[in-house]
Amino acid sequence: MTKERETDLLEQARQGDRAAFEQLVAPLRDRIYWRAAKAVGDLDDAEDVTQETLVKAFTRLDTFRGDARFSSWLYQVGSNCIRMHLRSRRRKGAYRMDDHLFEVESGVHPERPKAPPVPDEQAMDGELVHALEVAISDLPPQYGNILRLWVEDGLDLKQIHERSGLSIAAIKSRLHRARRRVRDALETEFGVGALLAA
Repeated sequence: MTKERETDLLEQARQGDRAAFEQLVAPLRDRIYWRAAKAVGDLDDAEDVTQETLVKAFTRLDTFRGDARFSSWLYQVGSNCIRMHLRSRRRKGAYRMDDHLFEVESGVHPERPKAPPVPDEQAMDGELVHALEVAISDLPPQYGNILRLWVEDGLDLKQIHERSGLSIAAIKSRLHRARRRVRDALETEFGVGALLAA
């Protein structure tokens, strides 16, 4: 997406245009979900965090000043939502070692009542998230390195180009192949549709 197109969509979204906002965030949604899934270790919770991130971003667009790229701002909103989710879960007795990886914004996170997960579903989610991490680590370096820059470091195509020296077309191709390999690995083990965001 060009900077001009992003600016146009952002202005429309600030006026309350949800369709413009959806176009703005569509290329970034998978990345938010993947990061959430890896951090919270539960696929349903990762979807909840993703939705919360998008709602929060839409309602707080007036706080985006344009000092950084919109994608960087959105990932920060996502990181804050992840951190608040982990804090909330820890207060209920759960804990995950990697929750210190994310920055947190000040404020109170409104908790939503949620039915406790069925133990079998909890185990399946844990296995799936672990399999996701294994699938990414098993990628050939030329794919795994690019996918990590995109998913974990939150870099956009231009930033990956600047860091790797690869053309944008090559980066897109490697991301596509990496995502396909990860999806295929998960579907081989867990069935078609195991990770909808893959």
